[in-house]
Amino acid sequence: MQAQCEQCGTSLPGLAPGHVLLTCRGCGVTYHVRDDGHFRRVGGPAAPQGQAPAKARGAVSVAPPNFLVEREDGALRIGWTAPTFDAMYLMLGLLLAAVLFAVRFHETVASFSALQWGAVGVVALAVLYPALAATLNLTWVEVRGDRMRIFSKPLPLSGAATVDVRTLDSLSVHAFTRKGGKGMLVLRRFALRARTRDGRTLTLVSGFESEGDVTWLANTLRRHLRLKDGPWGEAVPSDD
Repeated sequence: MQAQCEQCGTSLPGLAPGHVLLTCRGCGVTYHVRDDGHFRRVGGPAAPQGQAPAKARGAVSVAPPNFLVEREDGALRIGWTAPTFDAMYLMLGLLLAAVLFAVRFHETVASFSALQWGAVGVVALAVLYPALAATLNLTWVEVRGDRMRIFSKPLPLSGAATVDVRTLDSLSVHAFTRKGGKGMLVLRRFALRARTRDGRTLTLVSGFESEGDVTWLANTLRRHLRLKDGPWGEAVPSDD
């Protein structure tokens, strides 16, 4: 349910990334918004005399634009699309390789039979499928009870990963680089990592292009699971 101002009943907009204060466009009342979307009044003009105050309802949307958040019966589900230039670079690279092969071996290509073209199509589909799935899929992290499940849909890509959250100690954001074109192309990417109580490091999800997106995801999961910030961080208080 979309949040409504407690003073005038106007629908409250989503919270801008990196901010914790939100002002009602209808009456100017200011609210402090928590990570779970719940809010409380912290300032702004008083209501006109004789006006009955509206009841604050709903929760403010605090997720980045490409994220979906679902909470039901204590479970948390976060889904996001991850359009990435990596898939585009892969497809452009394959297309360039195919053109160069056709130019270099044009006589061989011209003599291909229908069966051979079919085989080429199967190989191309097998190579391009992961890139297409990464572009079109929604990735989901579902926390229900003691289990965290990470999966993608609608296109099948790989089996769902399941983690026992009771074994987790902390979450952290990890930055890394991907290089292509013999080092001419350097891409900076981010991953969400977990450290277990016995010292192991797990990569939960990877390939984020925006540090802000993965940081928001890490903070939301930390608060829901009451985990630490990074391997040596302090415990994050729960919003529940």
